[in-house]
Amino acid sequence: MISATYSTKYRAYVLFILWLTYILNFVDRQLVTILLEPIKLEFGASDTAMGFLSGFAFALFYASLGVPVARLADRWSRRNVIAISIGLWSGMTALCGLAGSFWQLALARVGVGIGEAGGTPPSHSLIADYFPADQRATALSIHATATQFGILIGMLGGAIVAAQYGWRMAFIVFGIPGVFIGLLIALTVKEPAREGPPSENNMLADIKHIWALPGFSLIALAGATTALAAYGLGTWSPSFLMRTHGLSLVETGLLLGGAGAISGIVGAVTGGILCDKLSKRDKRWQLWLPAGGAFATAPLMLGFLLWPESQQFTVAGYTVPVAIIFTLLGGVAAAFWIGPTYAAIQTLSPDNMRAQAAAIFLFLFNLVGMGLGPLAIGILSDAMMPMFGVDSLRYAMAFSLLLVLLGGVLFLRAAPKYASASQAALR
Repeated sequence: MISATYSTKYRAYVLFILWLTYILNFVDRQLVTILLEPIKLEFGASDTAMGFLSGFAFALFYASLGVPVARLADRWSRRNVIAISIGLWSGMTALCGLAGSFWQLALARVGVGIGEAGGTPPSHSLIADYFPADQRATALSIHATATQFGILIGMLGGAIVAAQYGWRMAFIVFGIPGVFIGLLIALTVKEPAREGPPSENNMLADIKHIWALPGFSLIALAGATTALAAYGLGTWSPSFLMRTHGLSLVETGLLLGGAGAISGIVGAVTGGILCDKLSKRDKRWQLWLPAGGAFATAPLMLGFLLWPESQQFTVAGYTVPVAIIFTLLGGVAAAFWIGPTYAAIQTLSPDNMRAQAAAIFLFLFNLVGMGLGPLAIGILSDAMMPMFGVDSLRYAMAFSLLLVLLGGVLFLRAAPKYASASQAALR
């Protein structure tokens, strides 16, 4: 077993450095979210245009290049792919701050998407090699907590820098550190030997093989439908709080960043630990947990969107909307899917296709979720504007929660298929 080759301390170090990489991945990805309003004001863009900028401009290239880059990682060096990718996306993030027009900014965001295509799938494959099957959900859940730290740093840090020095400087400040992390990965992370030779099939044949794995297609579709709502809500929640609740840029970044970090970390780690324990008794828990999280998330997030803005409480002299409590609780439930789902994919996949399997899942997850989620809510908000005015964004976001429930149903349907196949796939 590959995982037995390395000491516990070294495996923890590798997980830590990949965790730092993932933090920067999400900082650079999410910065535009907290900066939507000042960017929109400077360039005079519509909600539809900003939905395109924050979603589709990034996600199209991020998702479509993920599979071929992951195939390269499966055949070459996952470590080198990650190191090169973080250098590229970090440099392009810094260039976002130099954009002179909306379309120049959109092109820079495309560059960020191209770079980030080589980040997550090779990282998942490395973690699956460094950690045995009965520890993967926990390890991948810990890795996934980086998204919450990234959102917190991106939202709060981006808001603070933008408030003091303008939105352009926020991109520059948070883009530069990734270059140094890339060098650290190249110099200190070891590439584990594969247990088998690279696949001799062409890429299309590998995709068909992975898609046919028991339960894989249902898991991928469940992730995509929930992601459409999740990315849409995540992108537009700052604008919702500023427009509907009258919060400032920094207040919004502090509340959403703090609530997101706390709830996401608690939910992801709890989900991973529970999964590794419960799935020893019944393998269906691997996907029952994500389903339960989805069914709990929808009503909680509906409370966040519909709770009256007049109801507030005071903390340390700051006025806080009661609605924030619902997004805090909803974030815990929403994060339950992360570790169990990623671990299920790695467990089902052949050793020489793990990065590609993660990339195929993320292709749908990000193209549908990140690409269409923000754009769809932006279009729906613009369409509802004549009827609902400033509340158009609120109801557009609420409508998307139906997809979270659909995702829960798909996770439930995938659970028995995964359970029947996972015993043979465990290694």
